[in-house]
Amino acid sequence: MQILNFHNFIKSIFFIVVFIVIILAGLSIDLSYNYLSTWSMPGQVSQDGSFLSATINEKFAQRLIGSVNSAMAGDTDVEHLSRDYLGRQFAENMFTSSINALAYSNDNGETQIAVNSNPSTHDIKLPAIRMEMEEPASPALIESAKDSRIIFYCTHGTETYIPDSGQARLNGKRGLVNNVAANMANILAKKGLAAEYINTLHDWPEYNESYAKSRDTVKQLVDSGGSKILALFDVHRDSIPGSTQAATVKVDGRKSAVILIVVGTDERKEHPRWKENLSFAQKLYQEGQSMYPGLIKGVRTKAGTYNQEYHDHALLLEMGSDYNSLDEAQYAGELFINVLLQVLEKEVK
Repeated sequence: MQILNFHNFIKSIFFIVVFIVIILAGLSIDLSYNYLSTWSMPGQVSQDGSFLSATINEKFAQRLIGSVNSAMAGDTDVEHLSRDYLGRQFAENMFTSSINALAYSNDNGETQIAVNSNPSTHDIKLPAIRMEMEEPASPALIESAKDSRIIFYCTHGTETYIPDSGQARLNGKRGLVNNVAANMANILAKKGLAAEYINTLHDWPEYNESYAKSRDTVKQLVDSGGSKILALFDVHRDSIPGSTQAATVKVDGRKSAVILIVVGTDERKEHPRWKENLSFAQKLYQEGQSMYPGLIKGVRTKAGTYNQEYHDHALLLEMGSDYNSLDEAQYAGELFINVLLQVLEKEVK
């Protein structure tokens, strides 16, 4: 009897060990499949194996893991992390971006509107719509917006353009993305609309606090009284690691950077206005496709509010990438203003 019990005990131990081994093997196979399947997706990652041979030192690993969910606004200090480079399903809950990192995936509930990854290579002629920078907006829009203003600010104000600055970010100084934001405000002012560029530097010295600081700026603008806000734009520039080529679209013989619009959602925190923001972004995208196909490469929704919860016309704009020139980004801004005016004019009719 004792021998039988001993044999049963040994069998039980054996089956438990086998069960544990199977579970562990199953988990390993599943993880391997998930990661390998993301790398096999066409058009997402280079097939030369360069990513597989990359090395990650301790400092970089700490930056990847240690700065998640900053201010619950989709921000980390990993400013140059592309979803094209990492694969479409890479650790969604591990890395949340500052727009740059996750701008190229629509997995896990993200919405995209026809992102054009290959901007038009032919010369887009100017449409028969008001194009002169000095020509005023329509009387109807000017009258409707006489007590309103359009605001531009930069959460990541140290971002700049490598061809002009020699680097992607200027520590402690305003990068050229501020020039783009200020220029758009100036163009609107010339057209008869009240526009304002906020020059506060939010991402220095603490990059991880940039959205918290810009949130304070937005709240002050919204709560300050006086003229109401017609639209609120957070101006950035994108970055794709491993790439030294910037996408452009040629409009009337001149190269323009391409624009990505980012809309925050209510996935992580309450955001009652996100659908209104998405609707506004969709209108801009559709009008942009009509006027300058490829100028606005798409609309992305991302978990996090990006400080857009304070207004129903609040959006984040990626004005080109770090390898675009300032001239290309400025031209994109000029063209975007023409698109914006058409959308606003239709809204007041």
